[in-house]
Amino acid sequence: MEVKNCKVQLQGTIYIDSIFLLNMVMDLYLLSLTARVLGKTATCSRIFAGSVTGAAGYCIMLCLPKIPYVLKVLLGMVPIGMLMIRIACRVKSFGELLRGLGYLYFFSFLLGGFIIFLNGRSNIFTEYGDSTMVLAGLGFVGFAICRRLITVCQGKRKEHFCRVSIPGDQGPITVAALIDTGNGLVEPVSRKPVAILEAKEWENLKLWMKPEKYKIIPYHSIGKNSGLLEGYEIDIMNVQGSMGEKQYEKVIVAVFQGKISQKGSYQMVLPPELSI
Repeated sequence: MEVKNCKVQLQGTIYIDSIFLLNMVMDLYLLSLTARVLGKTATCSRIFAGSVTGAAGYCIMLCLPKIPYVLKVLLGMVPIGMLMIRIACRVKSFGELLRGLGYLYFFSFLLGGFIIFLNGRSNIFTEYGDSTMVLAGLGFVGFAICRRLITVCQGKRKEHFCRVSIPGDQGPITVAALIDTGNGLVEPVSRKPVAILEAKEWENLKLWMKPEKYKIIPYHSIGKNSGLLEGYEIDIMNVQGSMGEKQYEKVIVAVFQGKISQKGSYQMVLPPELSI
């Protein structure tokens, strides 16, 4: 018996309601993680609206016939992802939008990899099948792990920042300070560690700009072999951090001409010896 031109066509049934529900739940996880990393206060209603938009967009792209998958991703899922972030996080700049999109797909990759990993290490899919509820539940486990890691990382990051209060002309001024463990700047005579403050803040600290408190501090940095910073000795400086508050006396603070942080998130750099 001879068989010619035998073709077998396999057909499956796609339940669009299940796909929509699963994608909406996963998008809830992804947008929550993205908003947390971006530092955005995204309300539950905005996250839900963004998730519904993402799930609906995915279903629409899935139903479009005769379009290669790569084109569906580039022409469909990327704009949809941007729209999701815009709705949920209300980002203001295009750069922040792209950053949010990167986080969104990064977490998508992590959750997908986590589910695949569990599939290879357990028999949960064999026992219960790859139902919407099982996948959503596994996604929630991955979401909880990612959220915990983000919280730990952000907590450690906050430990590198503190608030510094210095008596000023019209009362104490308070600035945000970065605790820089690589700051080895010292005053050459006393060998005391030196903090660095933006020149703009010195407009309210003229009471310390006296000849007897004046210091010259040599330094070197990347791209510049050597240089000199002007500084002054401050009688009292309060440092407040997550571990409490501490007061330092006779602190030498150098004047930096320019912005220490390009984003303006802090105005001072503290050596570890002057931290809390």
